[in-house]
Amino acid sequence: MMLGISLAQAQAPTPAKMIRVIREDIKEGKGAAHERSEAAYVRAFQKGGYPNYIAYESMTGSPHVDFVELYDSYEAIEKVVHLTEKEPLRSALIPIEAADAESRTATHTMIATLHPELSYRADSTPGAKIRFASVITLQIRPGRNLDFAETAKQRNAALEKEGSKRNYLVYAVNSGLPGGTYIVASLLDSLKALDPAPNAMKVEEMYGGPEAYARYLRLVADTFVSQETNLYSVNPKMSSPPKTYVTADADFWAPKPATPKPVAAAAKPAAKTDQK
Repeated sequence: MMLGISLAQAQAPTPAKMIRVIREDIKEGKGAAHERSEAAYVRAFQKGGYPNYIAYESMTGSPHVDFVELYDSYEAIEKVVHLTEKEPLRSALIPIEAADAESRTATHTMIATLHPELSYRADSTPGAKIRFASVITLQIRPGRNLDFAETAKQRNAALEKEGSKRNYLVYAVNSGLPGGTYIVASLLDSLKALDPAPNAMKVEEMYGGPEAYARYLRLVADTFVSQETNLYSVNPKMSSPPKTYVTADADFWAPKPATPKPVAAAAKPAAKTDQK
């Protein structure tokens, strides 16, 4: 699953309080067809006043795309649901949905709420320059929410000690996945951010030494049931970005179609002359 940032500003974006993530699992060999139908969705939604959203295409794991919508409340989500039920948008979506269904194997939706106190440098996301995301989906054992919060605080302290410039957004899933599911993601302008820095501090040093790091790992083992990490790339063709994003980086979000080169006219054959 994927995290989102507020699309109200292209510069200094802030995390959304709530996200609705619609995951579409894609059939093998149907990526291009899926992209075409999603581009049709974008045109219909923009014409119908649907909120902005970003499409994150999986780079690892099974083929899927996460469409991330950003909200401040459940009331705002309800308004969007009613919007798709109204004409002319409702009728416009029917043929698009039929075409899109041919490229999907399944669709799954979840809603999650931000935990700013557990996040790290949440106000330093790339904004219009976002290109990738590293996402951890994890589940904790029942009744271990306080322990999970402690692991997040220790991680943040270690990152602060290292001087990390990464951002980590932490969302708790409210519905759509099993209880105790959290989403932790870094939004990136380049995959280079995942490479270790030269002379990087050792992990044990970040956590205060080998013994402190061992205690942290035991707490993680006692708290987590499972965790899965995946990489995603932003697909602008399937996204409906805000105007501020397009203004800030039009080459990525709204590139102009390539102008076809003129075809040179074929040379006429030389006229034959009769010879005696």
